[in-house]
Amino acid sequence: MNSTESQEAQELRFKRIRRLKRWMRPLPRRSNIHNYPVLKWFAETAYKRAFLWSFKGKAIKPALFWGMVISFSPLVGIQMLVVFFLALFTRANLPIIVALQWISNPFTMGPIYFADYKIGRILLELAGFKSKKNPLLSSEYDWSNFKLNDLWELLDTFPPMFVGGAVIGVFFGVISIFSYNVLAKLYKKPQITK
Repeated sequence: MNSTESQEAQELRFKRIRRLKRWMRPLPRRSNIHNYPVLKWFAETAYKRAFLWSFKGKAIKPALFWGMVISFSPLVGIQMLVVFFLALFTRANLPIIVALQWISNPFTMGPIYFADYKIGRILLELAGFKSKKNPLLSSEYDWSNFKLNDLWELLDTFPPMFVGGAVIGVFFGVISIFSYNVLAKLYKKPQITK
């Protein structure tokens, strides 16, 4: 390999690094973790553990998988706390696992949780557990008679939502790891143009 090819390969590598840094600018870093509402209590712990900030494959893959599983589960409000401890336990990349929690946001929560419930009910019925459809989730429900106490009736939706969320999360987790492996192989191939 001559010096011009070496220089072109190095230039291509730096270009990739700059692009990656631009994409990751809004994510938590060691230096700004104390600015995130839930994570600020664990800033000292997170700062001391270098694996939380590693962008090697062995830290990214568990972050992708577990980030997807948690983002599709009905854990509204405690997702960030759960993924922080999960990142510590599985030695996963913290910025990626936290960023994946943004999949379930106020705009997507309704469709995600409805899909969780539907798929969970189907799977539980296939396993032999019969459950009646929640009246609040039927199209015939009269919302003019709705009271705040009726929200307690939604508690029976959580078992199907957890089952459905786990299945959907595992499905997308496996797909994300497969996609990562394919993209990592393509990314590592030298693309030197003449």
